[in-house]
Amino acid sequence: MKRREFVKSTAAAVSLPFWLQGCRFLDAGQYPVYFRSDYETGHLMLQGQQWEKEEAGAVETIIVGGGMAGMAAAVGLGPADFKLFELSGRLGGTSACEQYQGLQFSQGAHYELAYPEYYGEEVLSLFEKLKIIRYEPWKKMWSFEDQQHIIPFQRRQQCFENGMLRPDVIPEGSQKERFYQHLNRYLGEMHLPTRLIPEKNRHLNDLTFFDFLTEHSEVDPQFQRQLDYHMMDDWGGPSNQVSALAGIHYFMCRPYLTKSVDLFSPPNGNFYFLDKMKSVVTDEKLITNHLVSKIEKNKDEFLVEVLDVSRKKKKSFKCEKVIYAGQKHALKYVYRQEAHLFNQVQAPWMILNFVCEAEEGKYGFWQNEFLGENRSFLGFIDSSVQDRRAQKSKRVLTAYYCLEPKDREYLATIEASSKKIAAETLDYITEMLDEKIEVEACFVNVMGHAMSIPVPGFLFNDANEKGTDLIYAGVDNGRLPLLFEAVDSGLMAASVLSS
Repeated sequence: MKRREFVKSTAAAVSLPFWLQGCRFLDAGQYPVYFRSDYETGHLMLQGQQWEKEEAGAVETIIVGGGMAGMAAAVGLGPADFKLFELSGRLGGTSACEQYQGLQFSQGAHYELAYPEYYGEEVLSLFEKLKIIRYEPWKKMWSFEDQQHIIPFQRRQQCFENGMLRPDVIPEGSQKERFYQHLNRYLGEMHLPTRLIPEKNRHLNDLTFFDFLTEHSEVDPQFQRQLDYHMMDDWGGPSNQVSALAGIHYFMCRPYLTKSVDLFSPPNGNFYFLDKMKSVVTDEKLITNHLVSKIEKNKDEFLVEVLDVSRKKKKSFKCEKVIYAGQKHALKYVYRQEAHLFNQVQAPWMILNFVCEAEEGKYGFWQNEFLGENRSFLGFIDSSVQDRRAQKSKRVLTAYYCLEPKDREYLATIEASSKKIAAETLDYITEMLDEKIEVEACFVNVMGHAMSIPVPGFLFNDANEKGTDLIYAGVDNGRLPLLFEAVDSGLMAASVLSS
């Protein structure tokens, strides 16, 4: 199938995101497309000011945000008196999952890799306690208890570029060999959480990955394109935007070249980890459909305004401490005096789940990496390689788009274009798989501030070290956008209260 031809005759067309550019007509199909987005949060804050107010009493601690960091903070607080408020009707944040006719599938972060023994003991200890991981002394690594969710090595990935398939994004060759020789000196020194990275390596946070590489040799455009794919896949920006420390960390944080590193991907993605943490927290403390809209400090206590979205009520709480694990861009509305601490470049993401009929006994590749003219499209995950028992004879193809920060102003147009986007995405998938796909339903999830890009200078800027009123958690608090980092940040925030 030939690729669609984008209209590029004018500068205006080139500057628009792909779904607003002209392209040849694509059959949108007869399947329903369900849409979810977080871009209307600001409007909700304004609307909520008109709602009826009610007093809701006092609580010792309030946690803002029910993503991975907020949930880890809740686990860290244990039996303490606290309430966690999450705007969405579901927990999980960027690791949330969707449900459809008994299926669960990821709408965000979707996998983890085995942990070396030199990773942070706080998270390792929690995951061992929750029976998520187990230590394998012969590897000196921590792997996963639920082995049915380990992706077989021979089915892990395939890459599609220029109409051809190959095993990896970066093909074998002299340039790849020189690249790894250059980075190998950092093996064992790229810790998680990044707060454990040795001081001697922190200067790598001051320049871009591309500049670091070109200090020693030239990087040809094709190799840069392949590096950019990897950087966007995990960090949200290309090699000339992310820091050298982030780039090196991607390749050297685990002994990929010397050991077999288990890849863990349950059907519900990284929500698996959140669900395990949720199991040890009292349900009454976890409150969804509630938006923390304003925080005020009054001497030794906080007055916290919370919008009850379901009932359209405005509640007022008093508390002693606030752990802010929500998106930091919202601080300009919620707690303006500390918003200046978080000057970030953030990448929007868009995820599409196509629910299809599964063919008995047919297995694809788990990750299908796509290097095409639409650089924002990164490829898709095929659930046929995950635990088939959980999929109930269905196959879910989950496609990922990493959008540019400038595309955020157009996010409000995605819902009206969702059928076109689904058709466009399915066309990419069909081209790579070279097979007809019968879709039963499609789910579109748009995250306007999904990821703080680790640009030079971003890492190690922990706001909690600057004498703040609130306690901050989340990967947008100077950390790499990784599950391990998010959980550690929540545990560290909770530990501040007990110190």
